[in-house]
Amino acid sequence: MNVYFDNAATTRPFDEVIEQLSKFLIDTYGNPSSLHRLGVEAERKLKEAKEILAQKLGGSADEIYFTSGGTEANNLALIGCAVAHQKRGKRIVSTPVEHPSVISTLEYLERNGFEIQYVSVDAEGNVDFDQFEKLVDQNTILVSVMLVNNETGHIFDVKKLAEIAKKKNPNVIVHTDAVQAFMKEKTNVKELNVDLMSISGHKIHALKGIGALYIKKGINIQPIIFGGQQQKGIRPGTENMPGIFSFAKAIEVFEKLKASEPDKLRNIKRRFIEGLSAIDSVVINSPLDKTSDAILNVSFLGIKSEVFLHTLESYGIFASSGSACSSKGRTYNKVLHSMGKKLDVAESSIRFSFSYLNQIGEVDYALECIEKALRFLRKIKK
Repeated sequence: MNVYFDNAATTRPFDEVIEQLSKFLIDTYGNPSSLHRLGVEAERKLKEAKEILAQKLGGSADEIYFTSGGTEANNLALIGCAVAHQKRGKRIVSTPVEHPSVISTLEYLERNGFEIQYVSVDAEGNVDFDQFEKLVDQNTILVSVMLVNNETGHIFDVKKLAEIAKKKNPNVIVHTDAVQAFMKEKTNVKELNVDLMSISGHKIHALKGIGALYIKKGINIQPIIFGGQQQKGIRPGTENMPGIFSFAKAIEVFEKLKASEPDKLRNIKRRFIEGLSAIDSVVINSPLDKTSDAILNVSFLGIKSEVFLHTLESYGIFASSGSACSSKGRTYNKVLHSMGKKLDVAESSIRFSFSYLNQIGEVDYALECIEKALRFLRKIKK
């Protein structure tokens, strides 16, 4: 039996996406920029996809810019914004628990003369609002705080942070990385009061290699890729139409599954937590409240993450030790460490992440295997 609990890393494309993609590739292969009939048909599909994404985000179609994924969307948001507004200021405020595609980009900007300030987070993952307010000043051009943490599933109060930032400095631009939140949490850009939002297709059962950046009308962003006038020149290059089609279709299928079983992810996570709570030396880093139902981070004290992952894999259970963009070569979970967790907690953490394709029975099987694996590993360690 194989159990895939690594959906925060990537998801298996929906069957409906795969089935309809084949027809799309045969029938709609034109370049959306071409003026002939095949190009016009491709452009129509492009506009339809933008409308679907815009509706889910609470924006308009002309505020959606397709990218190669969440990483590019984050790079475009941060670098594009920083370059466009550097005459106004050089300060950017973020958190130390952001996805590597944000942290690495901020480090790049810092090397190029920008001032990066990180607001502290506590052991629960909460931002220090008082410190955040002090960090935002008249020199601050950008605030970037993720909506759902990719390691722990912690849900950040982006709406409150945006309110604080814009009250302190009305010119501040607010970006949120919503890659892990999209379709699972509320991502209405108007309600959250954000100017930029990054999302990704392969986290919701679309193809890999497709993402999008919401850019609020009136927000000036400089492109970071050059060579064409597609997407108003903000993100030039021939659009990835198979990926875009798969993104729009995955949203449609995801909505239907969510509507038919709205509490499925929460029930899966609750069952998992209840089962784990009966096991000794287990620390739950993603409590049921204040974290996404799709992510459960757990530390199995005394067992290194990598060792436990490979043991679980021998039972056909696939999980991870954290972000797929930073897991290799890492000995401990840096997000947990930044939250002030002890090193033994950070070194022994495993991330289980769920989708609507998972079943409750898979949780029961996983719990059974986890107990067996822990008995074995702790026995040989003595």
